[in-house]
Amino acid sequence: MITVENLDIAFGSGRGRVHAVRQVSFKVARGESFGLVGESGSGKSTVLRAIAGLTPGWRGAMAVDGVALGQKRARDFHRRLQMVFQDPYG
Repeated sequence: MITVENLDIAFGSGRGRVHAVRQVSFKVARGESFGLVGESGSGKSTVLRAIAGLTPGWRGAMAVDGVALGQKRARDFHRRLQMVFQDPYG
């Protein structure tokens, strides 16, 4: 199961700080299909990159199979979860 609770992600600092994701929460059970949809620039890829450990500085709580995720991922994590990036020109 993938659990995301109150996920906040912002980039930059001071007046240039941009909030990419605010208070996102969802659960995906093992074997369940889940669609994360929204307009271009709404934060879909940013949420997935945070789960994969590719977006630092997020706040909130995330867990995969009951194991809480910190800012860094253990090596074993990347053996169990992978991300396929979209290539619009491929």
